[in-house]
Amino acid sequence: MARARWAALVLVTASTLAGCGKFYWTKPGSTIDQFERDSADCARATSVNPTAAAVGDVDIKAYRACLTQRGYVRQQHPTPPLDGYRGFE
Repeated sequence: MARARWAALVLVTASTLAGCGKFYWTKPGSTIDQFERDSADCARATSVNPTAAAVGDVDIKAYRACLTQRGYVRQQHPTPPLDGYRGFE
């Protein structure tokens, strides 16, 4: 009986989290071109080499800090915001 409750709790929790939406980076007045440049710069700065950076093999904590320092805010949204961009997750 305890296993059934545990399994149900895990299933409900997973279902709830799955429906919360994806994370997007926003910055007032930014463009997709600007975000792509900033994201690539941050990836290069937080990766072991350019090849790894190109495929998103980055130190994710440092990557997020880099974008935050450039004025971007990372927030979860159920649907893509008009001024939202997807970075490496």
